[in-house]
Amino acid sequence: MSTDVSGMIECRPGARLWGPDDEDSAWHAAIDLFLPNNGNAYGALACLFGYRNSFGFRPLAEGRGFPSDASEGLRTEYAAYGGSADVPGTTQIT
Repeated sequence: MSTDVSGMIECRPGARLWGPDDEDSAWHAAIDLFLPNNGNAYGALACLFGYRNSFGFRPLAEGRGFPSDASEGLRTEYAAYGGSADVPGTTQIT
């Protein structure tokens, strides 16, 4: 069985101008990970997120859940997958 990565790269362009805590520095969906996802990168999944980790890596960002300050674009995409109960390996990395 294959495993693919689904997700979104987000950016906060206003954070450079007003600082990360300013109300105008919200996250914006930038790049869907569907575009660079070109196969089963099990080593990367294991190293970064601890998913399918038969390698014994200590993952960098395992089990962090869905970001509370995610952009509306990411929230919409995530909801299409069914939400937290239906999406194994939900995590985030900054």
